[in-house]
Amino acid sequence: MKTSTRFPTLVGISLLTTALLACSPAPPQETPVPQDEAATPSGWANILGPISAPPNWQVEPCVNAVLLCVEDNSELIGTVERFSHPLSEVPVQGGLPLPAGSELEFLQAWVSDHYRTIEADRQVADPALQFVGETPVVMTVGTLPGLRYGYTITHPNGVLFDRGIGYVTTDGTMLHVFVTGVISGDPSGSFSDETAVETFEPHLDTIIQGLRL
Repeated sequence: MKTSTRFPTLVGISLLTTALLACSPAPPQETPVPQDEAATPSGWANILGPISAPPNWQVEPCVNAVLLCVEDNSELIGTVERFSHPLSEVPVQGGLPLPAGSELEFLQAWVSDHYRTIEADRQVADPALQFVGETPVVMTVGTLPGLRYGYTITHPNGVLFDRGIGYVTTDGTMLHVFVTGVISGDPSGSFSDETAVETFEPHLDTIIQGLRL
């Protein structure tokens, strides 16, 4: 069971907490999130809009401001992680500024590159693991055009190893990414089990669409 690290109230959450901390006492392991070292953790408190959650669930920023805590009857069951990076540091960037109307094309290229990175990383750990990337779905992230993407990684016998869910958008200057899932060995930006993820997924879509971006 994860130990809750949510802040008692939304008031006074410090956005200076930029170091990526786990929601448990164990140190965070490698986080399979976009572009690795190029990512800059960013806080939730300044962009969070309307909250949607199943009955008796609570959703609010964690003490570690880059994580959104999700609780069931006050027990922490998962988190969603936020990252941002300047477009100039994104490997698939072909130049700034982005041509008008090319945002979704750029985001599609970013997701494809991200899939390749995740698949290669997991195959180094275990060549038998099988990666399947979902076709990204167009959806708004706040008021910005964006994509919802996801992938599953399974053992040859079909047992789940990883499942990632993400949302990506750009405001023309920064790339914003929000990630969660069931990530093996990673205590941050993940849920304790797939059932919890499936229960929360439609609510997370609503939260992402309501962000103040």
